[in-house]
Amino acid sequence: MKALRIGMIAGLTALAATALALPSMMKDFNTTYKLGKNSALTKAGCVVCHVEKNKPKLNPYGEALKKALGEAKTKKLSAEIFKKVETLDSDGDGATNGAEIKADTLPGDAKSKPAK
Repeated sequence: MKALRIGMIAGLTALAATALALPSMMKDFNTTYKLGKNSALTKAGCVVCHVEKNKPKLNPYGEALKKALGEAKTKKLSAEIFKKVETLDSDGDGATNGAEIKADTLPGDAKSKPAK
């Protein structure tokens, strides 16, 4: 019984830590790219990296960031990590992640791309 309680407490702690980490990741993204509060990317929030809001599954851009984090052997997003994936076209829509961010479109959603 004691082991069950410890396991539940550990699980809840991990869940809370994950929930607290997400807003800081978006803050790091907004700071790196100097996005305003009215930016479509700012308004998209978690969907910049995730398939859906409040869902853990990552979109292609989120997966690219995850891979870059792994290669850098860190769990902390930084300007350097964001810059590493700028030249990729994570969602395969013909625009690089950097071009999409500059155009205020979602780099992980092929339906959201810069105007020609």
